[in-house]
Amino acid sequence: MAKTNTVKHKFGVVDLVRKKPKLQFIELPKYKVDVVFEVTTTGKLKKPDPCPSTALKRLEAAGMKELERYEKVITEEAVKLDAKVGEILKKTPGAKGRAEAEKLIQGTNQSIKNAMASAEAAAQVAIQKRLKEEANKDKLLVEARAKTTLKVTMGVIKIGTAVTRLVASSGGDVLAYKTIAKQMYNLGKEIQQQRKGEEKLRKDLESAIQKYITLRGTTIMQAAKRHGLTDTSGLDIKKPLESINKMADKIIDAGLEVTKGKDAKQLRKEILDFTIKGINSYNKDADSKRQKYRENTTKARQEVDKYGAKADELMKVARAQSAPKGKVNAMGIKLGAEAMASKRYASSLAAVLEEREKFLKEMQSLMEANGLKVDDTTIYNKLKALDKKTALKETAAMVTSVSGIYKLVDEISDLAA
Repeated sequence: MAKTNTVKHKFGVVDLVRKKPKLQFIELPKYKVDVVFEVTTTGKLKKPDPCPSTALKRLEAAGMKELERYEKVITEEAVKLDAKVGEILKKTPGAKGRAEAEKLIQGTNQSIKNAMASAEAAAQVAIQKRLKEEANKDKLLVEARAKTTLKVTMGVIKIGTAVTRLVASSGGDVLAYKTIAKQMYNLGKEIQQQRKGEEKLRKDLESAIQKYITLRGTTIMQAAKRHGLTDTSGLDIKKPLESINKMADKIIDAGLEVTKGKDAKQLRKEILDFTIKGINSYNKDADSKRQKYRENTTKARQEVDKYGAKADELMKVARAQSAPKGKVNAMGIKLGAEAMASKRYASSLAAVLEEREKFLKEMQSLMEANGLKVDDTTIYNKLKALDKKTALKETAAMVTSVSGIYKLVDEISDLAA
């Protein structure tokens, strides 16, 4: 009669959703999961050794990977639900909107409950599959079997406590403040992050262009040497096209044998082709840096425009504020003023970003023409101008402003409660 040896292994997570998504209107509960699986090994003549602890750990990892799939499902559903609840509460403030939102939440809770009911079977399949893979390396596990038991302890998704208080006390007005201020705050922080990367991208662009200009000058002088010209006086490599024309004239005037009967026009073309070929790789590198900087600038400008639109929306809501408490009305006026100030910062930043986009378009023309028609003085002046118009100062002021708005909205919420 076959001998068996069964070993139990436990693992679990305090909360399946380890990284909570940012939610404005709902609260996500804990989803505690405990898993126990048994692995039974079989021996024909004597009691076999138990499944090794190292193998048990790998089986645990397989089960945990399956649970992570459920974590992703719950997270995605919560984010979708949060957006839907927000829309309902804005369109239908008060008790009616709350009842409608809670009905929607109940449906999602049931869907998640149904999904988690299948988690045990899914974990069992994943662990058994891994056990078969382990058997390919360990004869002990050839006939081994796994049995999995999974227990889920979970609460239910519900409307956020703060949102419940606001809806009950003042309908949609203060809730609208809260919603817009949160959106402005998130946009402000996003713009701040983009601008932190802006400085590095700008320095990368500057470094690439400087290398490009240096190589361009070196290549022009190599062209002179290649044609036997030793007298390079009067050549200003900061003005590349002018230098190439003068170089061709000098070679013709010197009657150097290397001309081989070529006229000035042919020499100019040959020197020009040699120079362009020599600087092409650095030209591409500089243009690549320009494109990265342009993408950062464009995205930041788009976010600033969204921010400005939200500031307009906040001012409109603040002016139309109709909460019954006088203090809330007074603070609504203050909120409108703060939103106006924040919008001014955004407009200032948008203007700076528009100037950058204009500069980058000019740089594109420079790159496309290989820079031979633009002298170094022009390039450096544009780079210095770009450096002086850094957007970091404007961004810092805007973020400070929106932080103040966010704090003010919290005070209004307290008054409305």
